[in-house]
Amino acid sequence: MLFKNKRRIIIALSSVFILILYFSRNFSAVILFFIAIIALLLFGYIDRSFKLQFPERFYIYIFIIFIFGTIIGEGMPPFGLYFRDIYYDKILHFISPIMFSGIIFYILDRLDITLKWKLLMTVGLAFGILGLFEIGEYLSDYFFGTIHQGVYIAQFAQAVKYQIKTQALDDTMRDLIFGLLGSVTFAAYIYGKRRLTDTSKPS
Repeated sequence: MLFKNKRRIIIALSSVFILILYFSRNFSAVILFFIAIIALLLFGYIDRSFKLQFPERFYIYIFIIFIFGTIIGEGMPPFGLYFRDIYYDKILHFISPIMFSGIIFYILDRLDITLKWKLLMTVGLAFGILGLFEIGEYLSDYFFGTIHQGVYIAQFAQAVKYQIKTQALDDTMRDLIFGLLGSVTFAAYIYGKRRLTDTSKPS
């Protein structure tokens, strides 16, 4: 029954993806859309195969990361927030590692190691995932001429002309910094929460 509910969640989230993709008119994101669907299915497969029993909110996390990063971030108004607000990308790079850290910590919390090591490994793995994303953006820009690295403001009224606001190297370093801050914020929250729980237990 649990996995039937999760299948329904995946189908519902996929349907929302399709609707938002249609209304965004950003059909260049079709490939990214299929990647997002595959990511959801793969996440469900890993959940079931390894009997991890992920909370259903983790599926929502994957949805949020992809929907705000690919569909809403790209495209034309009212979407295309990457090219309308220079802070949108940095907010995502802060929030996404928090959600990734939640998933990673859920798995590591089963290990018989101290909390500090669990949190250190969580931050390291979340930062590593962010680093892989940045490498992917670089390779996409290098081989396919995309503009994932750097911050650009689009003048949609003038046939979508782009004006660069932040150079690629500066943008990448800031993305990594915000991502590290996000994962460290999650670790600090869990550490404080566990400490508070331990001190409130009767001795």
